[in-house]
Amino acid sequence: MKIKASYLRLFVISIIFILGLFLRLVNIQDVPPGFNADEAALGYNAYSVLNTGKDEWGEAFPLTFKSFSDYKPGLYVYLDIPFVWLLGLNELAVRLPSIILGSFSVILIYFLSKQFFKNELIALSSAFLLAISPWHLHFSRGAWETNIATFFMLLGIFAFIKGVEKQKWLYISALSMAFAMYSYQSQRLIIPVMAVFLILFYWKKLLVKKNMGVIIFAIIIIIPFISIMTSQTGLARFQGISIFSDVGPLNRINQLRGEDMDPNSFTAKFFHNKVIEYSDNFLSHYMDHFSFNFLFLNGDPLGRNKVPNTGQFYMFEIITILLGIYLLCRKRFSYIRILLVWILVAPVAASLTYQTPHALRAENMVIPLALLSGLGLGTLIEKIWQFKMGIKYISLFLFALIITFFVTSYLHNYYVHLPKEYALEWEHGFSKMVQYVLENQDKYQKVVITDRYDQAYILVLFYSKYDPAKYQQTEKTVGDNKFGFSTISAFDKYEFRPIAKEEIATNKDTLFIASKDEVNEDASQLKVINFPNVTPVFRIFGK
Repeated sequence: MKIKASYLRLFVISIIFILGLFLRLVNIQDVPPGFNADEAALGYNAYSVLNTGKDEWGEAFPLTFKSFSDYKPGLYVYLDIPFVWLLGLNELAVRLPSIILGSFSVILIYFLSKQFFKNELIALSSAFLLAISPWHLHFSRGAWETNIATFFMLLGIFAFIKGVEKQKWLYISALSMAFAMYSYQSQRLIIPVMAVFLILFYWKKLLVKKNMGVIIFAIIIIIPFISIMTSQTGLARFQGISIFSDVGPLNRINQLRGEDMDPNSFTAKFFHNKVIEYSDNFLSHYMDHFSFNFLFLNGDPLGRNKVPNTGQFYMFEIITILLGIYLLCRKRFSYIRILLVWILVAPVAASLTYQTPHALRAENMVIPLALLSGLGLGTLIEKIWQFKMGIKYISLFLFALIITFFVTSYLHNYYVHLPKEYALEWEHGFSKMVQYVLENQDKYQKVVITDRYDQAYILVLFYSKYDPAKYQQTEKTVGDNKFGFSTISAFDKYEFRPIAKEEIATNKDTLFIASKDEVNEDASQLKVINFPNVTPVFRIFGK
């Protein structure tokens, strides 16, 4: 009995989806090797809104959460509330929105690729490559706002393409793109730029239809966003991380002018000024995101955003992406302009910040590049399928072997080496530390916890499930941490500060949670909590 082609396609895409979901869920309790402060902030604020209708700072149902004065866009928190309600406040509940929407991105890219290239095999190849993508997997397995923003951007662009022919899809497109902007900071620049290009490309078709309802709908859902972006809180995050807050270019201007014979001459000012220096800085950061080292060798330089010895794409994708570029230049695809603009616009927001290349802020870049790689892979398989019988199967087997090698190598680096090399960046050990504190804190008048690790207070709130209503009323000491973000240095009986070895012996009614750097000895310690590489993360002291 012959199997219908539609059933076969459904079976294959289902297998790819299940593979993607499995890779995003497997061993999630152990890897990543911890739960970072930003994840804890999203989870605790969801818990706080669920129980009190207010965030940790007492603000009722905010669209933007103050958090560490980085003013997080609020959509992730609200998406997380049902999972916290169902599963309780735990790591899995907080990560599930990213895991689920990351998995459904695999389905979405299949349909978008099919729209772009009108080819089933290329669409399946794009979905498969996103399912196993190191870049997309990494940010799907944590509570990353950028990942849900990427999903909504993908849905928004797909719905727009459908909406060019069927108006009802334009409502979905407008809503999805708004959701992307309410999800993550970078999308607040990327989405408007993409929307302008989409309208410019298809304004004639859009003008033919009666789209006043869509326009009114888009304006309504974007009004709150406009008020956010024109406020000081909306600008705070960008001001803190933008290249314009970096004094390096200014120092460079002064240095170059000082090397001229007359620093105040027209020539010195014409060639050495803010426009030229910051433009050069931006272009340098922009090109970082297309570097071979970033894409294929070592990836993001920040430990929390990377996997050891791994680029953002597999090495075999050098071939598929280059082939995809060649095919784009050679063939006339219906939506080639959208794909090219997306590739070029994707890293713009990340390039305006001083840390580059930045896989987190440029994550939406993975979609157009996966489409390009899928175009190359699908076409390559089609060409191999035309070989003679023996050569065809040997070639396909060897190609599958190559892909399997790179995927298993990535998984080995992710599950074996990542926990040992980047546990510090993931703030490993807090769950065990807080559990010990909860079991023993009644014996002490005060608990002093090292501030060696990022935003320790929010991880204590998260793992202790501290009553949000009580916390909102509790007297707190607010300050800034070493990175310039606000933090809580004391609440209830907890203090978060550096610990001196000498005070441990003299304060008998205090439980001390110190880092290895502060107290590097075993004398009188009650417990030690280790990183996966068996070096201490916390040393606990008390009477």
